[in-house]
Amino acid sequence: MSLRFALLLLPVALLCRPLVCAAVEEPAVLQKVVADSSAKYAELFAKQDAAGLAALFTPEAEYVDADGVVFHGRAAIEAELAAGFAAGGKGTIDIQVASIRPIADGILIEEGATTFQPEGDGQVSQSRYVALHARQTDGSWLLAGVRELEPPQLSAHEQLKTLAWLLGEWREEAAGGVTRTTWKWSDDGVALLANFTMRDADGNLRNGTHRVGWDAEKKQFRSWIFDSEGGFAEGHWSPAVDGTWSVQLHGATGDGTRLAGLLTYSSDGGNGLLIEQTNRTLGGAALPPVATRVVRRPPEPQQPKSQQPKN
Repeated sequence: MSLRFALLLLPVALLCRPLVCAAVEEPAVLQKVVADSSAKYAELFAKQDAAGLAALFTPEAEYVDADGVVFHGRAAIEAELAAGFAAGGKGTIDIQVASIRPIADGILIEEGATTFQPEGDGQVSQSRYVALHARQTDGSWLLAGVRELEPPQLSAHEQLKTLAWLLGEWREEAAGGVTRTTWKWSDDGVALLANFTMRDADGNLRNGTHRVGWDAEKKQFRSWIFDSEGGFAEGHWSPAVDGTWSVQLHGATGDGTRLAGLLTYSSDGGNGLLIEQTNRTLGGAALPPVATRVVRRPPEPQQPKSQQPKN
């Protein structure tokens, strides 16, 4: 998930009496001003209040995102905020202010970084920013300009949190066979690991492993799959706007026959996934698409303390 403005420090309008506004430019006072305003912004953001956040800007303010797109004026900023909230999920932000510099009477530059933490186990996102604040004639402070900068590099573990919904034990029943898969973090936290066991209707057993890591060159997740018959497959993951994830796989069976296919994962309820296999080929011949549903195994019931064995 990515929300424009989600990772920016946007200090609120700060009211002060005209007679004491000159004191606002004292460093200690400015630090408290920014700290208080950051808390207010985080509160508005958690509520997804686009109108309230837009009110923190001057009527003619400009926001420039990391791609260089300019949003001019409070109305355009509010519309972009609302669109971002509609497209993404809820979450909270943590604001880290790096510097606060008054550069002229009533003009303040602020630099820092923010971290967006989505609800659940989604991907953590970070951003850097530069914000320009202007003191108004009534003594309040409003944002006159904000520029989003290239975000800092996230660790492989933080990147992989986007796929944390895979974690747990899963069971699939299809064509008289049963497949069991268990996903967990690697010991070093830089990969997601799965062990799977497949038993077909005739009782034949096949097992294997699936490893997902972060490909820093392609900026995508990458899969490596190996099975007990010597087969393998690898491919890159791609997200879709509807929340589904697809993995384009290429590999070979244990006897060297080339295979390919597109796996698509989509939610089917809180504890279910629909896995579709399309564009399947084996030895260059097309295979029909396949769709199966997998369900997450619930945790084992906890034994009442009164019944637990005593040491």
